[in-house]
Amino acid sequence: KRISAQKIPGFPPHVTSLLVPQEVFGHADSTPVDVLLANHRDMMERVKLSNSFSIGQLEEEMDALDVDSDDYQDEMERICDRIAEIEDADSDGGNESLEDRARGALAFFGVPEPAFSTPTDQLSGGIRKKVALASSLMEKPQLLLLDEPTCHIDVGGILQLRRLIADCVESKSTVVLISHDIDLMNDVATDCIHFHDEKLAYYSGNYRDFLKYRRERITHQVKQAGALEKQRTAMANSIDNLKKKSSRADNRTTKKKINRAIKSKEKKLERHGVEKNENGHRRTAQNDGGIRKGSINAVDASKRNALSHKELVKLAEIDVGPVPDKAVQFDFQDVSSTWGDEPLVMVMDTGHGYVEEESESAPKLIFDCVDLSVREGSRTVILGENGSGKSTLLSIIAGETSPSVGSVHFAGGVTVGHFRQHAVDDLLYDVDNDADGGIVTPLSLLAERFPSKSEQDVRGELTRFGMSPKQAGTNVRFLSGGERCRLCMASMMLEGPQLLVIDEITNHLDVESVEALIYGLRRWNGTVVMASHDANLIREVGGESYALFDGRLRRIEGGVDRYLRVFAKHYHEPKS
Repeated sequence: KRISAQKIPGFPPHVTSLLVPQEVFGHADSTPVDVLLANHRDMMERVKLSNSFSIGQLEEEMDALDVDSDDYQDEMERICDRIAEIEDADSDGGNESLEDRARGALAFFGVPEPAFSTPTDQLSGGIRKKVALASSLMEKPQLLLLDEPTCHIDVGGILQLRRLIADCVESKSTVVLISHDIDLMNDVATDCIHFHDEKLAYYSGNYRDFLKYRRERITHQVKQAGALEKQRTAMANSIDNLKKKSSRADNRTTKKKINRAIKSKEKKLERHGVEKNENGHRRTAQNDGGIRKGSINAVDASKRNALSHKELVKLAEIDVGPVPDKAVQFDFQDVSSTWGDEPLVMVMDTGHGYVEEESESAPKLIFDCVDLSVREGSRTVILGENGSGKSTLLSIIAGETSPSVGSVHFAGGVTVGHFRQHAVDDLLYDVDNDADGGIVTPLSLLAERFPSKSEQDVRGELTRFGMSPKQAGTNVRFLSGGERCRLCMASMMLEGPQLLVIDEITNHLDVESVEALIYGLRRWNGTVVMASHDANLIREVGGESYALFDGRLRRIEGGVDRYLRVFAKHYHEPKS
């Protein structure tokens, strides 16, 4: 956000940038076409400032040319041609062509034509995200900033997102991407930046290469820390022996010499740090001068006076060792209820729709003739495009929505936990409405929802989903999207469900959390039905895959990878 707003000190003013935010909000007074045209006007203002700055630089370069040089004429022509190119690029193509370009960009990302004139607050989160991506396609800035671009969008949108990134690479634009989609990062990334412990570490290659290099760096740090600890122990033992020798010395002159040796060794111990630099080469004063990493002298001076020598040594050891990742876990408590061969949920010849106009008596079905059997311990994945009815079908399976046609049968005594697609955002809405402006923490919220549970039970469930005691006592309004997601999961699991119905849970999770979620779901002995567009999550969790397409639910033999191949072929076929 700060890069897009050009709030970073030293950011080049001639570089145009565009941010596609993680959450795209709708407005009652603007349609998708209006949004793209408004963004274009804003971008044109930025382009004019950028071009003005670039032309100013070129004119300075022109003034600095040596008139007597042999290549003066060639350089003058080159600069004039470059100024002409910038001025030509600054021109606009007219309002009519702009609207056509906006419609073309929306169609590229699969936004349905009726939505072009629909207020954005009436559109789904997936369609709104596609509108934001269409804006970046229309403008093609020099720096494109994508914050979780795969959130809410379907497979078709992800395929077009990949084409957008490929176009940016071809046009020499730079793309900065934040994502939890491992497949996307492995396929499109050329470099990775790891933001950890308030520092940036740079790695070449994709996410797979990043993991490899990071493991190697951590292994190297562990070896360095081990070697440094052995060396320090030997030096400390030598100092202790000299102190004992000094206490036994009878001669005053001998004692003075020993004390000088002790002080000398203590100073050497304070200077002693890592022997090798980050490239694995031995440190030299010429190339790697300064305070050594891991030495006592590297400890902040404000802390040094308040700590003993042993405490300083310990603090220095912590500094050189690898920084552990945050505690990430999704620990689902096993269920004990069993139903044998009886399905937990039977969806039979089900269809559902909505009445669009008051004059209509029968609903317009978004899907029909859906049959699905959910057996105990199974993993079922529902795939499909935005607007195909996946969330509605999951709501029917969870027992929260009655189908327009057909029936749903639940096994006796089964408890269903439902994680809704917008549960994380709805949590803030619920807190604002229920708390009357007071402070609501995860602990107080769950205690109010589950009065029969003890505080220990509530804290234990929050801990199972990686929330620390500090986070459990933090105002819910100040929690990140991922932390609110964990809170929603803990709330759902306190109900003791045997069946989890999960709708797009990865929208607010980072990569480490998605990996922890996969590990937790694979170990859990309960039953899972989920809708997701995260191919890695679907692939790793396993189970049966179904596609909701053209109003019918079809089983996909070969899982998500075959679905992606078939969908890509269908999506890029020319429409008649």
